[in-house]
Amino acid sequence: MIVTAILGSPRKKGATSTIAQSFVEEAESRGAEVKNYFLHGMDYKGCQGCHACKSKTEDCVMKDDLTATLEDIKTSDIVVFASPVHYWDVSGQFKSFFDRTWSFVKPDYKTNPEPSRVQKGKKAVLVLSQADMEDVHKDVYEKYSFFLSMYGFEVYLIRAVEMQNDASRITEAIKPYTTKAREIAAQMIPKDKEWAERFDS
Repeated sequence: MIVTAILGSPRKKGATSTIAQSFVEEAESRGAEVKNYFLHGMDYKGCQGCHACKSKTEDCVMKDDLTATLEDIKTSDIVVFASPVHYWDVSGQFKSFFDRTWSFVKPDYKTNPEPSRVQKGKKAVLVLSQADMEDVHKDVYEKYSFFLSMYGFEVYLIRAVEMQNDASRITEAIKPYTTKAREIAAQMIPKDKEWAERFDS
């Protein structure tokens, strides 16, 4: 089982990263191979709009730190997509990365019943955190859930709300979301004994 985690927060110990890391830790404890990409520490550019991935190749032609990331998404069983909500959207780091996933889309995606180059059957865990209340920024998770579904992912959402930039408050407020992350990981990646029991039954 291969898990790739795309960490779009500029803060390694912020709410978003902490929730995503809870999933990763649980996945590793169950024997998964995990690849972490901390976008803020990587050297890459956003999509250049060249459309070469539609006319010349099936991959993004840009060669930078995202090249391996995009390939690992295609070869992983589970991908964690994590970003805080900044200024009514995902972080700038995550948006530049996500624009590059345009290379996952086939040229005839508007009419093709299978518009994605990503193999079906993969699972995506979309982690979003925000300081605002739950009724704000619904369009953000709806938009990115839609695109991940179009890529062929089965999407699991962890949406952390009212995550104020106050360490003392976050410590307690984040617990339900880190617990949910671990529970989803356990659901997706049964331990070896659990796999055997399921197979025998």
